Amino acid sequence: MSGEEDAADRDYVIGVNEAEIARLGTQHAVWRETALKAWSRAGLKPAMAVADIGCGPGYAALDLAAAVGPQGRVIGVDQSRTFLKVLRERAAGQGLSNVETVESDLAHLDLAPESLDMIFVRWVLSFVPEPEAALARMVRALKPGGAIVLQEYGCYRTFRVEPHEPVLDRFLDAVEASWKAGGGDANVARRLPGALVDAGCEVAQMTPLVFAAQRGEPFYTWPLTWIRQAPDRMAELGFLTAQQARDFHAWLGRVDAAEHSWLTTPMVLEIIARKC
Repeated sequence: MSGEEDAADRDYVIGVNEAEIARLGTQHAVWRETALKAWSRAGLKPAMAVADIGCGPGYAALDLAAAVGPQGRVIGVDQSRTFLKVLRERAAGQGLSNVETVESDLAHLDLAPESLDMIFVRWVLSFVPEPEAALARMVRALKPGGAIVLQEYGCYRTFRVEPHEPVLDRFLDAVEASWKAGGGDANVARRLPGALVDAGCEVAQMTPLVFAAQRGEPFYTWPLTWIRQAPDRMAELGFLTAQQARDFHAWLGRVDAAEHSWLTTPMVLEIIARKC
């Protein structure tokens, strides 16, 4: 990778590596049905032009490409060349010729005005300093009547694991601090309905998505996979001490050894809006 690529990849809180690509695949597998249903409600059809903003290695983008078919097109937008390379390789491997990639952060997003029928954004706007401005740039790329589907955190602190210990609260403090240090907002979805209206959209649906799950269930595996990786990265970035990271891993060991453990997920607010 070039130095420029390294710098872009380092902007990701967890980093860009094979483990993270695999984790994102697990995450999409868990949330895939939710995304498919949201796209259907938003009116996704063959031959549409769609963008997946913050597409990562492209798990959702590939599903969108299959849905719009060869007469449609999907633009995967991400700031990581590594992720976009993975997306292009997987699209080619699946025989999908309708996938394009754009390397861009949201501050410099410049898609053609009124060129898209739908935009999908999941777990992206919480990480950017000016989500309202980023959202306005996205909406400009929608055709009149085009839809935008957002899935962003609205109440991160609904995330709780039982058996609970205060070490989880310290970890969540660190996660939220890491977002804030980069100008982000762990509960950004609260700001988005008004921002959509200001950008010229009508909000059609808002649905809170929060799940309770036991060990072995997909919505249990999803956040646990992430928090097994995150403490060391939080320590590397200075938001946890090395000892706090070790304490967190020790607690995870106690969770794994518990006779019964369960959790509630961070609340994701799903918003479907349409450009007026």
